[in-house]
Amino acid sequence: MSRDSTKHEVRQRVLARLHRMEEEQRSRDSATLRAELQPELAGSGPLNIGIYIPLPHEVNLLPLLQEHPQHRYAVPRCLKGRQMEFRHISNPSTDTRPGAMGIPEPCTHLSIIPPEELDIIIVPGVAFTEQGNRLGYGGGYYDRYLPRCTNAKLIATAFAEQMVPELPTEAHDLRIPHIIHL
Repeated sequence: MSRDSTKHEVRQRVLARLHRMEEEQRSRDSATLRAELQPELAGSGPLNIGIYIPLPHEVNLLPLLQEHPQHRYAVPRCLKGRQMEFRHISNPSTDTRPGAMGIPEPCTHLSIIPPEELDIIIVPGVAFTEQGNRLGYGGGYYDRYLPRCTNAKLIATAFAEQMVPELPTEAHDLRIPHIIHL
């Protein structure tokens, strides 16, 4: 069996578990994970924080904008060549439009936050291990972008359904040093 088919199988298995979660449980678990992020968001001043607009099955981090308004938040925008950039948002409902694959992205008139200016990036993923291995959606956007974020602390939040004992990895797969999970 090839490494790609193994990754595909893990993705399918974990995504099936995520899709079976009840909305109430997903909402409650998202709130718990945001609360567990609190120590990372406390600090001496405002931080530039990269988050993501969640798909329906993902941890919802958007309430952080209201819960911690002292920080500046940015979300990714997909570019050609499987590249991305982060743009500042204040209000997800007015600052985003449907983008690549129907995933909301920040509007192009919003300011870009350079990768070296991001203090924290909360990285999405399909599956994670306790050791920090991450399985994304297969596009490699974050694997290409994160090495440019020389000052950012990388964090992931994960539902219990996303945690697996091991993942197939390749040289370009980046580890996430801090995973907050249930």
